[in-house]
Amino acid sequence: MGKSDYKELLERAKKISIVSVMDEQGMGYIDMRNFAQGIEHDSLMIDKRKNRFYWNSQVEDGKVVSGDVIDFLGVFFNKSHMEALNYLTQEGHDQLTETSMNMKPKEPFSYYFKHDQSFEAVRNYLVNERGLSGILVDALHEKKFIHQDKYKQAIFAWSDTGKAVGASVIGTEYNPMKYEKYGRFKGIALNSEGNYGFNVTLGTPDRLYVFESPIDMLSYWTMNPTLNNCMLAEMEGLKEQSIYKFIEQMYLSKGALPHEGIYLGVDNDFAGQRFFDNLSKLSYVDPTGKEFSFQKMIPHDRDIPKSNLEVYTAVGNGYGVDWRMLAAIHKSITNFSDEGRMANSWKVKAFYSDEGFDLAEETKRVAEALLDHEIDTNNYDLQKLFKAQEELPAPSIDGIVQKITQYYSEYCDFGYHAADILVKDWNDALRYQVIVGQEARIVNSIYRNRDQEQMKIVRDEEKKKYIALSLSDPNQEPFFEADNPLEAEMLVKNYGFQAVDKEDRKKYGIDHTKERQTVSAREAGR
Repeated sequence: MGKSDYKELLERAKKISIVSVMDEQGMGYIDMRNFAQGIEHDSLMIDKRKNRFYWNSQVEDGKVVSGDVIDFLGVFFNKSHMEALNYLTQEGHDQLTETSMNMKPKEPFSYYFKHDQSFEAVRNYLVNERGLSGILVDALHEKKFIHQDKYKQAIFAWSDTGKAVGASVIGTEYNPMKYEKYGRFKGIALNSEGNYGFNVTLGTPDRLYVFESPIDMLSYWTMNPTLNNCMLAEMEGLKEQSIYKFIEQMYLSKGALPHEGIYLGVDNDFAGQRFFDNLSKLSYVDPTGKEFSFQKMIPHDRDIPKSNLEVYTAVGNGYGVDWRMLAAIHKSITNFSDEGRMANSWKVKAFYSDEGFDLAEETKRVAEALLDHEIDTNNYDLQKLFKAQEELPAPSIDGIVQKITQYYSEYCDFGYHAADILVKDWNDALRYQVIVGQEARIVNSIYRNRDQEQMKIVRDEEKKKYIALSLSDPNQEPFFEADNPLEAEMLVKNYGFQAVDKEDRKKYGIDHTKERQTVSAREAGR
């Protein structure tokens, strides 16, 4: 191919719209006139006027990953430069279209939603389905932060120093056939301000709490109802620039800065972990020259899958290696992904990263590598270990070693939680808190029915069920088995039992010793 032919090919290729590539490849996005936002990667923004993409959650060499349509095919579809050129210019790709250069300039945001007279559908969704505080939701509705429009959608109004600049929209209709990813509509209002989101300021803020969505933000607030002197904000995904805009708003509206910290309440998944890794390399400097570091506030970040824990401890004991170091390495590299998905921003893939790996065998390999670089008991030269595994620049090795060391220290100093299912975001954390409360309530209660028959509920760890046992007749079969505390509470009522309070326990002479013996006998008989 001659130089002039290549130049012509390149010019033709660059005219192809990124959005049309997404259409042809079946890559979901939310259309916002001059912009588009990715659905699977919600920090991905497409500027349709410039025909460029910005993947805000990904940073390389201190810059957000971005580029033209050719770069887009390389990043998301692993095409080489020439493969991308051929794909964009060959026939047979009917959905590919050239970008329009006649797009209208972005109009200022205008609040166009028509409010419903009722708030019932949105309140039911936020309180009963998502578990948010009813008092909090009602207060935000009264102060015009949250509305219900005529389509029964929840509208979270964005405010910038008192001016409406956008809105998050979440549908209350659950329809997984229509909305495949989330099961309900989620989007951003037309002409909303870029790199911004729903936010609330409490008092004179000295801290900034940042989340990925309005629901996560309100879930954290529900769990911490006494929050004060802070700003709560959500980024609609993972967008570093949003954080700086919120700091600017904090200063302009309140004359305050987050001197007590910028807390990142991002999701406990591979994207959230990489986002925090990227920002952990940076700091924010205020106009006076003072530096603020970014603080990690990832929900349930010290959870370890129970099934993994059994493997780590068995291998650790067998090799004489601290199992907490094995867990810290797996957590730091892939966030316990069983698919080997990279969850660190340094692109380290030395361990637990091959597709379809066997956890036990891979953990043995890690244990052997640690022993090869052991300085003394439970002390390892991680720098040399990673230098020996793959070719990485020194900053990448420094970064992953620091992350592993941090998790190892946290497991040693603050402990860990063995989890059946990993909590992903702050709404999951809120629901988990509710379930834990329900579980404590039901397993610490004694129930009786009209015939004075007594019943106790115990959790069967092997079956992962809640078993209702008779205390009156140790030989009786269980009344029922439930999958979760909520179902157990419902079945208790269906079976005609009521919880016995402390006064009733005295009145009916319920003996805890007998109760424990009965449960022990039942468990021993399994």
